[in-house]
Amino acid sequence: MATLHIVRRGLASFGFLIVAGIGTAGAQEIRDWPCAEPLAERFVPEAVWGGPLPGPLPDGWRDDGEVREMVEFAANPENPPSQGARRIAAFAGGLEDGRQDRLMRAFAGLLEKFDTLRGFLIGGVRDFVLRAKILREGIDRNEAALAALPPDGGAEVEEQRRGYLEARFWDARRMDDALEEAEFLCHRYAYLEEKLRRLANVVRSEL
Repeated sequence: MATLHIVRRGLASFGFLIVAGIGTAGAQEIRDWPCAEPLAERFVPEAVWGGPLPGPLPDGWRDDGEVREMVEFAANPENPPSQGARRIAAFAGGLEDGRQDRLMRAFAGLLEKFDTLRGFLIGGVRDFVLRAKILREGIDRNEAALAALPPDGGAEVEEQRRGYLEARFWDARRMDDALEEAEFLCHRYAYLEEKLRRLANVVRSEL
């Protein structure tokens, strides 16, 4: 009997959440670009470098095996900036002839890799925002259907009302989840630029 009582209390609580817990969910603003940092498809080399570049960015960074290996390691999301910085410093420590050219190749490689990573994040943010907007449309449809129901329509109408409320509740939950995922990717978007700037600072200091 105690177990049955707990189950009934749980169902009652769930019903309360359906009725009262999402009253303002559909009122959230869903921005096309929810991140605090401005949307930019590509990094600006001079902005990352912190001023004018010492020369044109060289091509062919992938053709230099040591540069390619170092760039791949430093740009890997699994490796923190401190590890990437140490790898760049170790690479620079063994350079003699063509020092500037090879370090600028490394910088060009970092820009390209981080542009690609940023593109993935932007796509992810946009996907979650789109999902949230689609769910918002579902919430609005259920709100309209609820408003159209007569206040006193008997058991059948009350069953419809509960169905619309439940659908609205789950759409609101999924919408919130999508917006939270977008927010998480926004943090990664900001971190990506911070990491790139730290790595670029090491390249610049080694020239």
